[in-house]
Amino acid sequence: MQTLAAVLEASEQFPATAWLCAPPDAVRWEPRSPAAVLLTAAAGQPVPAPPGLVRVLFLDEVQLLMERLLRQVPGAVPELRIETLRRYKLEAEFPALTSDPELLARHLVEAVRYGALPPPEALAHFRRCFSHFTREAAQHILATAFLKW
Repeated sequence: MQTLAAVLEASEQFPATAWLCAPPDAVRWEPRSPAAVLLTAAAGQPVPAPPGLVRVLFLDEVQLLMERLLRQVPGAVPELRIETLRRYKLEAEFPALTSDPELLARHLVEAVRYGALPPPEALAHFRRCFSHFTREAAQHILATAFLKW
C-alpha cells in the first residue's frame, strides 16, 4: 500500500499492464488516500484489489495522463495530479491547463512553491505557452499568481 500521490508521482516506474487501485469514491481522493499498484502475472488473471480499494485504471492510462499533465504543467503538485486523474475517471475529460494564463500561472506557482520547478523554468514554460506576452507581462502574471496563492 502507498499513497495516491506517491503512485502518481512515480507512475512511470510501474508496468503499463498493472492496475492502479484506489478508494471507490473518487470524489474524496486526496494525496494521502491509500493506493496500490496491482501486478498480474498473466493477462486476464483474476487478482482481487486490496481491501477497501477498487481497480481504477490500467497504469498505461495513468502514465499517459501524467505525461500529458507534465507537458502542460511541469512539476505538477500532487493535488493537481489527483484532480486530473479524478476528472478523467469521473468525467472522461482531460483539462486544457494552458488555455488560461491565470490558471496556468497558478499551477506553475504551486509547482515552484512545492519545489518541483525552479522559477526561471516556470517563466520559460509560461512564455512558451503564451508567446504573445512580453517578458514583463509574463513576469507580472506569475508574480500576481504568487501573491494570490
